[in-house]
Amino acid sequence: MSSAPNAIPIRTSNNKHTLTPLEQAFISAYVISKNAAQAVIEAGYKSKRPSQYGSALLSRDYVREEIQKRLQDIEDAKIASATEVLQFYTSVMRGEVLDQFGIECSVDTRIKAANELAKHKIEIPMKLQQKADANSIGSITLNFLPRNEEND
Repeated sequence: MSSAPNAIPIRTSNNKHTLTPLEQAFISAYVISKNAAQAVIEAGYKSKRPSQYGSALLSRDYVREEIQKRLQDIEDAKIASATEVLQFYTSVMRGEVLDQFGIECSVDTRIKAANELAKHKIEIPMKLQQKADANSIGSITLNFLPRNEEND
């Protein structure tokens, strides 16, 4: 199977391979179904033995690398970023978040959110700066004078 002229390059360890549109469609279907034969059919391959062709596709290193990359991207999207967390704390502090009964958060909850924000925006950077200051003790200049050989 040869690469299509309009194939989109992917980054691999040796950067020699490009994905054809059919391979891209296979990978997209495989990431969803985790079934190689079904992914071959959904991608539009004309094969009488989709399970064997799916195995052949999965045996290609660059296909496996792209599948792993896409699965990792899906997992990464499930985890809140630091910015997202800080935005949530901010919205709680401002009273923009309602509880399960549709009631505004209590003052205690808003204060806790403000404290968490203060930790991340004020205390942590200050501690890092203090640690950096403590680690830089300055420099010492040593002057070595040549010995006077005549007086020894």
